[in-house]
Amino acid sequence: MDRETRWNSVCSFVLGIAMVTVVPTAAWAHGVVGKRFFPAMLQVDDPFVADELGIMVEHVKGRTDTETMLELEFQKRLSPDLSIGFEGSYRIMEPNGGSMSEHMMEGEEMGPPGTAYGFSNPKFSLNYQFLRDATRELAGTLSFRIEAGDVGAKRVGALSGTTISPSLQLGKGFGDLPDSADWLKPLAITGSLGYNALVSGRGEVVDAQNSLTWGVTVMYSIPYLQSFVKDVGLPWPFNRLIPIVELNGETIVSGGRSGDTTAFANPGVIWAGTYIELAVEAMIPLNDISGRHVGIVGLVHFFLDNIAPDIFTWTPFQGVLGPTQMGPMHH
Repeated sequence: MDRETRWNSVCSFVLGIAMVTVVPTAAWAHGVVGKRFFPAMLQVDDPFVADELGIMVEHVKGRTDTETMLELEFQKRLSPDLSIGFEGSYRIMEPNGGSMSEHMMEGEEMGPPGTAYGFSNPKFSLNYQFLRDATRELAGTLSFRIEAGDVGAKRVGALSGTTISPSLQLGKGFGDLPDSADWLKPLAITGSLGYNALVSGRGEVVDAQNSLTWGVTVMYSIPYLQSFVKDVGLPWPFNRLIPIVELNGETIVSGGRSGDTTAFANPGVIWAGTYIELAVEAMIPLNDISGRHVGIVGLVHFFLDNIAPDIFTWTPFQGVLGPTQMGPMHH
């Protein structure tokens, strides 16, 4: 078996295990407010609750390790404004200078010397949609996330302490601008602000460091342009593209590393259909702590509420909610 085949087999095995483990028990939310469709984003939480499933692959070379992460996120609405979510990820951390694909042997529990891989701690979330203003294309959610400590592999950075993370997400489309600014109407921005409180379950001080997380996105919707401003004649599949730039960062606010900040600029493009979304972005570090190499992240996202609304949009309180209404741009 050649190196590429072995690597593909490992990735397929990891994704298969994640799917089998997560789906029967059940991010990257998408949503619609007025005429505005907000796609699922890769780095910044967005301001919607939804029924969805996303698979993300991230590869970046840091200061000491090259990391590949496979992440699965599932979200399920309990009502039109309330949802629960699950996130699970598998990480491969290879010391710079080595090659995992050259050394990994079929069936081995460990990679080459120094390579670490395993599951991170699982995350569970409760999300509340408190704002949805169709006229102003405004949306907002409050989220409360818990990362269960001492579940994942410490060799890939899983903490023994439990993390509690409240956050706020807001989104605004500019479709309410005057007609004199037509070409700006397809613009939309979102923002996210959160706080991670790490609580050591065993009194391990090394885990007890808190951080502030933030993110901002700017996107320009070609579907919005062609449906509500001017049809510029772009054919499929280009008429469903959404160029986007995401800025995200985290600042540690306690412990010995207090003040350390990682920050990335993530330019990319999203293609959004009725049932699936595809996205890819570059990960550009903005300071030395974040690294010196550009990474890449990709997303395959399934709109479960459109794929099988009778199954995936059922709620225990209000019955079947039905598919998300995406408007003319997605017909």
